[in-house]
Amino acid sequence: MNHLGLAARSAPTAKFVFEADLRASLRRALQFGRTELVSVDTPLGKAGVLAQPCDVVVAAKSKVPQLAVELQFHPRGEDHAAFATTVIGSIAKMAVAKSKDAVEQACVLVAAPSRFWRWLPSYAEERTGYDLLSPQPDTPASVKSTFLGGSTFDVLFESGLDREMPDRLWTSAIADVETRSPWSELEIKLLEVKGLGALKDVRT
Repeated sequence: MNHLGLAARSAPTAKFVFEADLRASLRRALQFGRTELVSVDTPLGKAGVLAQPCDVVVAAKSKVPQLAVELQFHPRGEDHAAFATTVIGSIAKMAVAKSKDAVEQACVLVAAPSRFWRWLPSYAEERTGYDLLSPQPDTPASVKSTFLGGSTFDVLFESGLDREMPDRLWTSAIADVETRSPWSELEIKLLEVKGLGALKDVRT
């Protein structure tokens, strides 16, 4: 048993345990010393993808939450390409939330083994949209949302992602942390997400 309780666990179980621990830790960190309510598994809207629970939400005095964070964890043994596509889905969801003024600041936190981040650049070079996962520290990434019309992303829309997307998806790196231990080697990236331009159907 390691410090995250991941030893001798299957990848799906490890994913569940780590995400639960990370969600709880993030909630405590955001709540510490603050009067705002921090909740988990909270929807940002009543319809479409925003009705699906968001991992961590920081409320505000106004009706619109201050911050919403989606978490994605890539356990050992999971397919790199499938995981990257799942993260694209989270980025698209948070871009919709920001475009619809459902939250003041929208973020996606991605935790993955170092080998995933080494694999990603060459994969992204040949496929539009995947550079959103790893923007350079001082250079945000921005891509027209029409790439979501490709068949690769059918699974996201089958899972409830809205067909109407902002004209461009935008990400910027807020923080990048490496964690190393005898049991795990992870790089955790926190991305701010925005949707730029008017909403339009990207599946027509």
